[in-house]
Amino acid sequence: MKRVLIELINNELSGGSSAEIGLKLSDLISQSFRWWHSQFGGRDPFGLDRWRIESVEVREIPPKGR
Repeated sequence: MKRVLIELINNELSGGSSAEIGLKLSDLISQSFRWWHSQFGGRDPFGLDRWRIESVEVREIPPKGR
C-alpha cells in the first residue's frame, strides 16, 4: 500500500466552512477518479477504480511574517 498526499494552497478559498469545503473536494476528487477510470478503461495506468479518499483536511494557515 502507498499513501499519496497532495497539498493544495488557495489564498481566497470560499464556499463554506472548512468541513463543507473538505466534503466538496472529496466528492470532486472521487468523481474525477471515476471519470478518468472510465476514460482509460482497461488501460488505466493508476487503477483509479481501486483508489479511495481516506481524508481531506482544510485548515487556515496564517500568513508568514516578513
